[in-house]
Amino acid sequence: MRVFENARAGLLAFVVASAATSTRGAGLPAAGADLDSVESRSYPVCSAVVDVTKAPYFARGDGATDCTDALQEALSETMGRRKILYLPEGVYLVSRTLEWSKKNADGRDAWGFNAVQGRHPRRSVIRLKDAVFTDASAPKAVMWCGGFGSADWFHNYVQGVTIDVGRGNPGAIGLQFYSNNTGAVRDVAIVSGDGRGAVGLDLGHRDMNGPLLVRNVEVRGFDVGIRTGAVVNSQTFEHLRLSGQREVGFANFGQAVAIRGLASDNAVVALRTEGFTAILESELIGRGVAGGAPAVQVGKAPFFARDVATRGYKAALAAEGGGAAPAGENLAEYCSGGPTNPFGSSSASLRLPVRETPDVPYGDPAGWAVVDAFGADPTGDADSSAAIQKAIDSGTETVFFPGSYDIRSPVRVRGKVRRLLGVGNWLDYNKHSAPDLIIADGDAPVVVMEHFASVNGGVAVETDRSVVFRSVQDAFIAPVAAGDLFLEDVATADLRHSPGQNVWARQLDIENQGTHLTNAGGKLWVLGYKTERGGCLVRTSNGGATEIFGNFSYTTTAGSLAPMFVTEDASVFAFFNEVCFSGDPFRTLIRERRGDATRIVRRGEGSLAPYVANPAARRDGR
Repeated sequence: MRVFENARAGLLAFVVASAATSTRGAGLPAAGADLDSVESRSYPVCSAVVDVTKAPYFARGDGATDCTDALQEALSETMGRRKILYLPEGVYLVSRTLEWSKKNADGRDAWGFNAVQGRHPRRSVIRLKDAVFTDASAPKAVMWCGGFGSADWFHNYVQGVTIDVGRGNPGAIGLQFYSNNTGAVRDVAIVSGDGRGAVGLDLGHRDMNGPLLVRNVEVRGFDVGIRTGAVVNSQTFEHLRLSGQREVGFANFGQAVAIRGLASDNAVVALRTEGFTAILESELIGRGVAGGAPAVQVGKAPFFARDVATRGYKAALAAEGGGAAPAGENLAEYCSGGPTNPFGSSSASLRLPVRETPDVPYGDPAGWAVVDAFGADPTGDADSSAAIQKAIDSGTETVFFPGSYDIRSPVRVRGKVRRLLGVGNWLDYNKHSAPDLIIADGDAPVVVMEHFASVNGGVAVETDRSVVFRSVQDAFIAPVAAGDLFLEDVATADLRHSPGQNVWARQLDIENQGTHLTNAGGKLWVLGYKTERGGCLVRTSNGGATEIFGNFSYTTTAGSLAPMFVTEDASVFAFFNEVCFSGDPFRTLIRERRGDATRIVRRGEGSLAPYVANPAARRDGR
């Protein structure tokens, strides 16, 4: 007997509301990228930060000198070395593709761990010479970021630059980016001087690209603004600005994507998707749109939209098999299929409040505490615990880690410290301490831990201050206090947040066997959640509320181990998917308990696109 409701299964169901009834969270910024307000970035002089204008490269950012050889040499020599390739302000002219490589200068496998960082996205410019990529039938990238082997090109970054394809280059692709588990294109503009070019940001140039994050990115011109493809491993987008595309703004050819804050100003379709897609809080403007093109064109894959405003299009949405919404109004909430409700409840999302990841100033590097100056060993051979503690207790606001360090006793983050900043390095490779870091009470209201490829002993959060983990991979995060927690581009395992705690996550990857993510009485909001291996993927209990918008379970082992979602007297909205090539997918999708009653949804009986458990809404009659 089927004990759940799957209302309107197989039908297109949507709710349309006027702009006056939009429920976008109060205080949220408008959709789109904002590159002008990005803080300029610089670093202390050290071997971990490679300035392309210095010896031995001497790249001249004068907009006239061809810098291709200098930039390529710098890229090739820093591959996989956990260093930052730094571009000061200037215009760096190139005449062929800048290529990342699997091997570093020593001939060793790199496995990723690369970062290109400009001083400021408006003033650090890589510009293609005019009329060099002229063959539109064989497009080439200004920068190609690799992608080698089977989803093992980790923790790669392009940040704080403009990539300009110049003029007369119809065969130009701005950036072909690739990364796995963590990695990001962040604070980047990709522009065409004459509007021509094949693709601005290409994430579909090969398969298995992701999980990764694209955040605060602007694309002007090109046939296609952003292109994604293949089926795995998911891509998450937040705050995009697309304009002047000739064919389509954002084209998804099968990837699982989650999008928040897309601003499109175009005469073509803003979003065309053939893959599993969720889009939130976006504004799609059509100017001179020909042929009655819709703002959003949806294929057969599951699709969810919330608070998407359109203007200037004949239709807000057109979906394969029928279904459309009128122009000039918001899509307050739309889903391509009916919800699975084990107990019956509202079909709508929970609309948990959404907060931006806090921005903490980097400040002047002259005032940073570089841990090596306090006696830390950047080779990772000697115990650096005491030296790192001295750096933290020195009265600084930013502590900089230019190497990799062994930690044999926990280090407490306290005092004035507001940021721990790495270069894609590791802490405690041999797990001599558990935890490695304890984020304790201190003066700063927000503490950020940023750009570490692994923290093998983990991080304990023992403060009610807000804590941000940004671009952190392979770190066990253990919050035991109730302060707000922000996760942006994070790969971790067995994440359990504290009762009463608010958690906001963007691009979250959890891959352990067993229970992955536990919400025991708090509020959890996730944009782009990707998992691997068996076990419960989300457990929500004790009146907690969980809201997940994309992406999917990559079920590689033990699909029969546990239900995918376990909900116990709690609220959940999930728009989620599964990809399984092993022949062992999850057999039980949902186990939901209310009071003494438990109901099960097995494979074939319902779906997670969406799954809704909202007892409060049902009691209120909504």
